[in-house]
Amino acid sequence: MQRGSVIRLGRSFLLLAVALSAAPAAASFVTFESGQVRPLALSPDGSQLFAANTPDDRLEIFSVGSDGLTHTGSVPVGLEPVAVAARTNGEVWVVNQLSDSVSIVDVASAPPHVVSTLLVGDEARQGDRQVPQRPDR
Repeated sequence: MQRGSVIRLGRSFLLLAVALSAAPAAASFVTFESGQVRPLALSPDGSQLFAANTPDDRLEIFSVGSDGLTHTGSVPVGLEPVAVAARTNGEVWVVNQLSDSVSIVDVASAPPHVVSTLLVGDEARQGDRQVPQRPDR
């Protein structure tokens, strides 16, 4: 390779480096949501599946049948639900990361709805975010 070719090649790399460093930054919007801890729970009788819908701040309810899952309901809960526990066939607890709360949902009523919200405070320790387990598990 001749000296002139090396200089032109070097200039090309320099121009490319300058162009890339001056390129506009990525979009200013950054998607952020809390990581899910335990996003799914099955009812004790196995007839319903409950799912934390973190981006939409909802508990999704599915009926479990021989032909698969059927979406049967959706309940607004606190901000950024990350964990779900089915306490009974009719009661589900949802841990909400951003709102520092636990939503207690009556899934046996029509329509299903939040019956109580427990405020747990800011900056709870990791162990505080765990939902209660059924004794038979």
